[in-house]
Amino acid sequence: MTPAPANRLEATWPPLDSAVADLPADIVTLAREALDREPAKPAFIYEDGTVVTRERFRAAVEDFAGYLAERLEPGDRVVIMLENRTEFMVAWLAVNACEASLVSVNTSAGEHDAGHIVRDSAAKLAICGAEHEQLIRTVIEPGETEVVVVSGAEPNGLAHCAGESGPLPLAEVSVDPDAITNVYYTSGTTGPPKGCMVAHDYWLRFVELYLGLYGLDADDRLLCCLQFFYNDPPWLFLTSLHAGAPLVTMRRFSVSRFWSVVVENQVTRLFALASIPALLLKAEPREEEQRQRVEFALHIGIPAQLHAEFVERWGFPWVEGYGLTETGLVVAMPLEQAEEMTGSGSIGLPCPGVSVRLVDDEGREVGPDQPGEILIKAPGMMRGYLNRPEATAETLADGWLHSGDLARRDEAGYLYFLGRKKDIVRRAGENVAAAEVENVLRSHPSVLEAAVVAVPDELRGEEVKAYVAFVDDASVVTPAVLVEFCRDRLAKHKVPRYIERRTEPFPRTPSMRVKKSALIAEVEDPFALAWDRDRELPDWNERKSKER
Repeated sequence: MTPAPANRLEATWPPLDSAVADLPADIVTLAREALDREPAKPAFIYEDGTVVTRERFRAAVEDFAGYLAERLEPGDRVVIMLENRTEFMVAWLAVNACEASLVSVNTSAGEHDAGHIVRDSAAKLAICGAEHEQLIRTVIEPGETEVVVVSGAEPNGLAHCAGESGPLPLAEVSVDPDAITNVYYTSGTTGPPKGCMVAHDYWLRFVELYLGLYGLDADDRLLCCLQFFYNDPPWLFLTSLHAGAPLVTMRRFSVSRFWSVVVENQVTRLFALASIPALLLKAEPREEEQRQRVEFALHIGIPAQLHAEFVERWGFPWVEGYGLTETGLVVAMPLEQAEEMTGSGSIGLPCPGVSVRLVDDEGREVGPDQPGEILIKAPGMMRGYLNRPEATAETLADGWLHSGDLARRDEAGYLYFLGRKKDIVRRAGENVAAAEVENVLRSHPSVLEAAVVAVPDELRGEEVKAYVAFVDDASVVTPAVLVEFCRDRLAKHKVPRYIERRTEPFPRTPSMRVKKSALIAEVEDPFALAWDRDRELPDWNERKSKER
């Protein structure tokens, strides 16, 4: 366990910056007020050179809102399946100007998962690109869901949808702050994905926290390297818009283009998830890396073993954050403590206004450095799961959101993420946290990503299986090498017995975690494609016992 800093009795956040004290009550008003200021300034700068001004963006929003106002009622839902184009954000604000909500669909979704979202959300209208039109038309009920296809030059890909009464001026729009703005489908350990409903306060809380904790001004430039269907690009856009800065946007994340985009567009802030920095770290150094002027990066899920390498290679702090689709950002590392806590594995401190409890299986609070489930109470959390009152009541029990995640808290107050409560391999009476094994595997220089699951075992109950993706698909690193690597860093019972090489991208949840239920469901026999340590290295157990 990482000890608390010796010179710190209790770590706390400073108060939020007073500049965020008077944010509007809804995102439409926040956007309108920001768009009124300096309309000629860019709202978006894309990696391919496309620039969309605030004036053009607002006109597109008002035009499409006029069209939607004749078709939607408050509370209706609109599905969107679209790549990173400005029309995604146009649709988001236009839909919310009509007090309807936007339902995002992963652009890699197939007929099964997209069909579930369309049916469960009872979407009144669907927006998609031409490449997804056939899929959308396959899963909708004819006559019940109108399909709008984005086409033409950006940002006017929705210009063919004109309302008979003309545009809907944002200055004339008044919306209920409690209206649901978005529905994000999240996967649990069982059952189909659930629609997480969030309202205006969810997005305003993101803006308040980022600007209040880290600041941003008109000379800064945030980079969005994530797909718009995730729940982070909207708040990155609103935050940049309110601060008077453009959002620099990649059409799709690319290791080879990343630093060129950062340098050419003078990016000063990064936000990233999952394996993005590990991908960049394990690529060959590029000349552009030395010319970037990034001040810091906020990242969800920094591997502790690689943290110091990120800082050393790029020369700026990487600060950790934690949150769920259901909560937004609720824990983060103060920038002032970034250097001190680099490599500690800490996710930071509860953000101002957030209460975090760690409890055991009986609901009792645990002591310092003891594992417990994270319970959260915070402004702007989800309003519930669409059509799932029982799941809502279970997750939001007693006024606290039960995250299903495990953490510990040191004596200084810093939190440390330990993995999913149900993401445990129970091997011969020992509990093996999947996250611990995954972090060790990811620290191998040839490993890009890893996912650990439990598989049945007649003798031990469960065994440890690891799916591993390599930086280079042609990597000659063998499973035996990975087993030895893990054994040098983990207790013997935690070392994976089964290792399966992964060449396809991992399925992921909206929060970019590996969707293990989908991974397991891909094949009927979990052992068919896996390397078996006990078969390939029959003397391993005996040999390792003698060595130790």
